[in-house]
Amino acid sequence: MSYTLKIINVFLISTVRYFYTPIFALIIKLDLTTTVITMISGGVLSFIVYYNLAKLLFLLGKYLKPVLANILPPSWNKRYLKWLLKRREKRKHRKKFTRRNRIIVKFKRHYGMYGIILLTPWLLSLVFGAFLLRKYYSDRKEALPIALLAIVVEGLFLNFIFYWLPTHL
Repeated sequence: MSYTLKIINVFLISTVRYFYTPIFALIIKLDLTTTVITMISGGVLSFIVYYNLAKLLFLLGKYLKPVLANILPPSWNKRYLKWLLKRREKRKHRKKFTRRNRIIVKFKRHYGMYGIILLTPWLLSLVFGAFLLRKYYSDRKEALPIALLAIVVEGLFLNFIFYWLPTHL
């Protein structure tokens, strides 16, 4: 595999699954500095793209729904309204506090924005973390810079773990 192709592969993997990128780079025998630079640039660029894409999708959903109601055939609108009524009825009779809801509420109260930011490269994908951050914390101006800083720091830490630690144990 050529050196340029290795860099492109590491860049593309870091845009989606950030946590596994150092492992892949180690397997294809890419050096540490190239891995760090490529991984962090791919993670930061993709997070910015996904964060702004989330805003675009939320705006499209808000403004496109009424337009589609006027454009679509009446039979489709009737079917949608029927589905909507059925959904409202189901939601009316569902449990308010399920185990999953309690975990989400507890996590949001205890960790909030910083929990989402710290868990995005590790457990969540960059895509899901960017969408969550845009949905719940779009009004906070410090959310994006802190998330980008966390991606850089966690990228350095992950590369340290996967490159330096196995050779010194």
